[in-house]
Amino acid sequence: MLAVLQDAIGAVCQIPHDQVLAETELTALGIDSLAVAEIFVEVEIRLGRELPIDVLRRFDHVKTVGDVARELSGVLA
Repeated sequence: MLAVLQDAIGAVCQIPHDQVLAETELTALGIDSLAVAEIFVEVEIRLGRELPIDVLRRFDHVKTVGDVARELSGVLA
């Protein structure tokens, strides 16, 4: 999931993949609520499935790319 998320963040935010590390804070990447929604859609496209809408609400308490990947992995388990 981390690799999918890194690719999605890179595509949406136009950030090189090697700068999107698990420990990177979302705020350091300039990711705001609009970018989160766009990344969410990009992840859905890359996975070929819809994610529950309540996943977006969980992003309020995550700080890093790795935190988001863990949340998404939990939803998909």
